[in-house]
Amino acid sequence: MGNARWSPQDWGINATKTATQSRAQIFTQSNIHPDLDPKNIKVRESVDSAANPNSTPIILACDETGSMGEMAELIIKKGLGVIMQEIYDRKPVPDPHICAMAFGDAFCDHAPLQVSQFEASIVLAEQMKHFYLEGNGGGNGGESYSLPWYFAAYKTHCDAIIKRGRKGYLFTIGDETPHDTLTKDQIKQIMGDDVEADLETHDLLSLISPHWEVFHLIVKPVHHQNFDRWTDLLGERAIRVSDHEKLAEVIVSTIQVIEGADVDDVTKSWSGDTSLVVASAVGALAKRQAHAGVHRL
Repeated sequence: MGNARWSPQDWGINATKTATQSRAQIFTQSNIHPDLDPKNIKVRESVDSAANPNSTPIILACDETGSMGEMAELIIKKGLGVIMQEIYDRKPVPDPHICAMAFGDAFCDHAPLQVSQFEASIVLAEQMKHFYLEGNGGGNGGESYSLPWYFAAYKTHCDAIIKRGRKGYLFTIGDETPHDTLTKDQIKQIMGDDVEADLETHDLLSLISPHWEVFHLIVKPVHHQNFDRWTDLLGERAIRVSDHEKLAEVIVSTIQVIEGADVDDVTKSWSGDTSLVVASAVGALAKRQAHAGVHRL
């Protein structure tokens, strides 16, 4: 998908409309929408087109359990506009295609993963409005951050990766630590796939890392959680975001740094408090040419 291009005018209309709406008015689903249900999805495609001839796939996967529904609201009201416009203006990567995901807890949620198409236009915001913000989670010390990783590994087709050997970008966003395992029963129930054995989180990370630049953004962290687990897993790519209102700017800045921009230059390109939040978030990031790789739980 992603056959259209981003329009600031269309975004302006959407932003004006959603600005005064509550979360419940934007996200009206009371169950998972069939078009976003992974069991019904064979593949999500980021393919080149006349409008986007050099497509770059970007996955934004947001935890929707508990208070994290606020993040989905923030992204649809403000974040998408900032991310798309700043990528077009700053040009760290060409022709961004964004796939939005909402995920929860595979151990207890009814709809632990929902997945949009890859889109470059305001159609993405319309698809996101079909997300079911279940808001549960299990109070079991983690969430299923590995679900977006599994989907990226087995249910995406991206021209940037296949035709050009360029990595996509995958950001998970949440406030808890990851479960260690995605069971084969969960994969069957959620994805509709038959696999031979459970999959460990670190093995999924090893599987997708050759094709995706993988990051986790820690927002509004649950204080009793041990976030060293994220650092052990992702190193400097486990990024603490001190102000969730600046989430979009941190995402854009992360892409810039990985694509070779100087960290100080990127930080200084933002004004006021945004510059401070970005500096704190991306200051430790290594550039693509020198990054230290991934670590294991």
